[in-house]
Amino acid sequence: MTKNANGKFRALLVDDKAFARSVGMRILKTAGLTAIQEASNGQEALDLLRQKDQSIDIVFCDLMMPDMDGVEFVRHVSTLPIKPAFVFVSGAGASLLNTVENTARARGLRVLGTIEKPLTVAATVDLLARFEGAVPMAYGGDRVVPDITPMDLSIALEADQFLMHFQPKVALADGALDGFEALARWQHPDRGMIPPIEFVAAAEKHGLIGALTERTVRLALRQCAEWAKAGLVTKVCVNLSAYMLVNTDFPDRLAKEATQFGIEPRQIVLEITESGLFQDTANALDILARLHMKGFPLSIDDFGTGYSSMEQLSQVPFSEMKVDRAFVRGAAKNVKAKAILEASVELARRLGLSIVAEGVETQEDWDMLHNVGVDLVQGYFISKPMAAENVQPWIAAWGEIGRQ
Repeated sequence: MTKNANGKFRALLVDDKAFARSVGMRILKTAGLTAIQEASNGQEALDLLRQKDQSIDIVFCDLMMPDMDGVEFVRHVSTLPIKPAFVFVSGAGASLLNTVENTARARGLRVLGTIEKPLTVAATVDLLARFEGAVPMAYGGDRVVPDITPMDLSIALEADQFLMHFQPKVALADGALDGFEALARWQHPDRGMIPPIEFVAAAEKHGLIGALTERTVRLALRQCAEWAKAGLVTKVCVNLSAYMLVNTDFPDRLAKEATQFGIEPRQIVLEITESGLFQDTANALDILARLHMKGFPLSIDDFGTGYSSMEQLSQVPFSEMKVDRAFVRGAAKNVKAKAILEASVELARRLGLSIVAEGVETQEDWDMLHNVGVDLVQGYFISKPMAAENVQPWIAAWGEIGRQ
């Protein structure tokens, strides 16, 4: 994103020190922002956000402020009907910044990142790029969350309104393409593109997640077959809902479909979210064992965010561990996050698993993960999720980058 493209964003700078606000305003303007307001404390900023004629996209917020500090400010903003994104700017230290960032996310706010003071143009431009590129959240901003009914989902399934976007995974050692993660999107004829954070929960609530998962797996198989015909033989990772781990005939059906599309089971990596594995332990283990026996690689997704990680790793024949982005984002500067990441890599090595890091957004992330010993990475630094027709051009462009 260019600096000029940032001019469409409306920003609010919150800092109790006049000099810091003055410098910050100049930096934000240099980064391309043109519509900027300022507030000297949390209460003043909150009053401004509550005004009906105000519409702020991004708040750049200090933490250490008198009366209402940055954490209290976040708590109040989370109750507003229209919620801006946040960038936390403070000299409080990486550990506290990380805690506040996680607190804001837990309250349903969108956090672009943190900047340890002093605020710089380069750091600002980098975080603004995340604002435009990120998947819209299911709450906040000026997006109205649709009330998705069982009928809406059934019609979408019948009318083939679901499609797949693909995000590449590459090897850290040499940048070689390893495969793609298939990510579902809903192209609604009236509402436009609906992100998965909105429709997956609705599908689970209404008992349609099984049908949705089977549809997305089939779409991924079909695309994998089309690529193979065009000369691109690669792996595709698909997210397997925990609700699919109760149907004991699923491994047979999946193997049959893969054969029909001419796809080898080893080309389809099944990502199982750690926190949702064992709702029915006997059937889950039965299904996962048979999927493994049929040649489908199993990946434990979002590792580190659940509550029974070690037990699951000991019971399930995983071949891959995918570290959650929460332990990647900012780990180059966050001692705790980096320690957890390093421990995860060591654990994966001792268990004979390949390790994938998601949420790689900067060169700093890439370099840090390379030094830690991660095998594969994915994230916006490599590519945003893309439509299938954009994959081949991306591969050509990525190859050019590798040769430079």
